[in-house]
Amino acid sequence: MSLIENFRASVFVSLFCIACWPLAPTMASDEKTANALGQNASPEEIVDAQLAAYNRRDVEGFLSFYADDAILENHPNQVTQTGKAEMRTRYQRRFSNPNVHAEIIKRVTFGRFVIDHERVVAAPPAEGTLEAVAVYEIKDGKIVRVTFLNN
Repeated sequence: MSLIENFRASVFVSLFCIACWPLAPTMASDEKTANALGQNASPEEIVDAQLAAYNRRDVEGFLSFYADDAILENHPNQVTQTGKAEMRTRYQRRFSNPNVHAEIIKRVTFGRFVIDHERVVAAPPAEGTLEAVAVYEIKDGKIVRVTFLNN
């Protein structure tokens, strides 16, 4: 598929998702989606699904794509959260801002890793829009580690 065909397909899928978003069930369905994706889902599908839950500010749906002992860290090796309980606290606070939203600027998929250059509407205490790189590591159908690289 050519670059233009890939772009057209991406635009079509994006517009379709935007059009269908109001029809999408919330929290309970995300757990089903995470289970339905399971171990056979590609790393990219898993990261896309957690991004969709992030943009709906659905904490439980978002967390359903993570391993129970997932690790979030800032590069290099600065662990910020370990496990869903700590992540839940972080993202409940973040999702309290109705403007929180993330979009992918560029993506590279390499085996079990998905590397996203993201533009994010910041949550308190930060304000405005920021850009970062997130490196997602997926094992057994769940995100096990995310490493953030910031300017």
